[in-house]
Amino acid sequence: MRLLVTRPKEKAERTCARLAAMGHEAFSLPLFCAVHFDDAAKAALGARSWRALAVTSAEALQKIDAGRDAADMRDRPLFAVGDKTARAARAAGFTRVIDGGGDGERLAEAIAAFPPSGDGPLLYLAGDPRAPFFEAALRRFGVAFETVTAYAMRPVADLPVVAILEAARPQAVLFYSAAAAARFFALAPPQLLAEYGLKPLFLCLSAKVAASVPACLSASVRIGGAPDEEGLLALLN
Repeated sequence: MRLLVTRPKEKAERTCARLAAMGHEAFSLPLFCAVHFDDAAKAALGARSWRALAVTSAEALQKIDAGRDAADMRDRPLFAVGDKTARAARAAGFTRVIDGGGDGERLAEAIAAFPPSGDGPLLYLAGDPRAPFFEAALRRFGVAFETVTAYAMRPVADLPVVAILEAARPQAVLFYSAAAAARFFALAPPQLLAEYGLKPLFLCLSAKVAASVPACLSASVRIGGAPDEEGLLALLN
């Protein structure tokens, strides 16, 4: 199957290699690239002994070493949105990692139900842009928190979208985020896909991601059974 992967470059390369090993022909269209704010994240981690940490993407921990940057916090609870982020937290040196179950609202529920380990607010190491659901749910549950932006996803400029579509002629497009889906259709609206005779499936990590696919293409949307790459790639079976 001919597949188009819309992740940032390094992640797309890993996914394309995985898809090739599965027997597919994969092409990369990196719509965004990550910019990390290392100093801000490290300063926040060292600023005080927070009640706990929360992370909704492994990207927020990419430049963090708990032993070096968060010695007072490495053994405090770290709430990770899902398995991949939990693994990144452990790799960064955090010892008390709680997997929140796969999305922001469930993560907030896990935090609210967890016995407090100290006074003060939770520190949320966040990305930009981000969906509002996690922070809104924390407020609804009465959890005090502070948000620090640890990274930002910036649009990749001057993408040769038409050339990539012509080369790839994808039978399916993989979307890992709502922002990627929205930008893809801003650059390649349904009428452009039709002009080139393309009728791909749109494989989405979650229902929130699928909501960014134009309604006229809803019949071509497939949603993974779990909000992670395993669930997404299972759609290819």
